[in-house]
Amino acid sequence: MITPIEIQKTVFKTSAHGYSKKQVDDFKEIVLKDYEALYRQNLDLNDKISALQDKVQYYSTMEKSLHKALVLAEKSAEETKRAADLNAQAIEKEARAHAQSIVSKAKQQLNRLHDETLELLQQYEAYKTQIIAISNAQIQLIDSDTFKIDKSKLDAYKEYEQNIAEESE
Repeated sequence: MITPIEIQKTVFKTSAHGYSKKQVDDFKEIVLKDYEALYRQNLDLNDKISALQDKVQYYSTMEKSLHKALVLAEKSAEETKRAADLNAQAIEKEARAHAQSIVSKAKQQLNRLHDETLELLQQYEAYKTQIIAISNAQIQLIDSDTFKIDKSKLDAYKEYEQNIAEESE
């Protein structure tokens, strides 16, 4: 691309019937000013393009880094979730085993209490039978002649006592 300085230093040869030098110089100056403005604008735009390309490159690198971080975070989240699921399953399995152990112990205790209750009922029935037998024996004893008080025997006893008292006198 031609620079404004090159336009400014350009010299045209003159000929006998050539263009008017003043018109060419005036036109050259107008072209030079416009071209200089366009040239500076082009340089500014190229600088801006370069800066924008740098920013695009920076943001592109940042986007790649963010994408990698996002992928890593997703993998980490999946691994954490998987580990949490495994941990939850282990806890659930342990809780079920513990619950089963508690239920088993409770069933054993229930069976033991049932057996003890049956034994106590058998003892109760045996004691009841013994008490009934003792009570019946006591009733029979009370109803026997040994515990019958006969008034006539009492009178006979008084007479016996009087006889003994008389004899001792």
